[in-house]
Amino acid sequence: MNNTDHSDIKPDIPKTTLSILVVEDNAINLRLITAALLRAGHRVDSAPDGSVALVKFNQNKYDVILMDIMMPVMDGLTATKEIRKIEKEQNIPAEQRIKIIAITANAFDDDRNKFFEAGMDFYMNKPVVIEELNRILNL
Repeated sequence: MNNTDHSDIKPDIPKTTLSILVVEDNAINLRLITAALLRAGHRVDSAPDGSVALVKFNQNKYDVILMDIMMPVMDGLTATKEIRKIEKEQNIPAEQRIKIIAITANAFDDDRNKFFEAGMDFYMNKPVVIEELNRILNL
């Protein structure tokens, strides 16, 4: 009988299932991101623009919002500022506020500064690289 020590083997710990709102006006991008998030075991909801995102934010509890920047009706920066304003009015501490990740084709230094000034936590370039998205979601 072999008494090999397996103390260095760790069991697979399931990843945390997140509730994610994807705010994206491009149907193809939305479909790709949603499929990847569902494959990773997350719950996914979507909104075609920032104004619908605000309604859904007020009606549901999300862990993360993936926010497109350039959208009709209400852009991602405006929607993010509104969400942060609501959280402030509700006295939600900074460490408990929802994580908002910008997804954008515009990722120049000036743009990135605007994202963070609006209250976004992270940003990703389009097209979204699923491995990078998964890395950010696991932070």
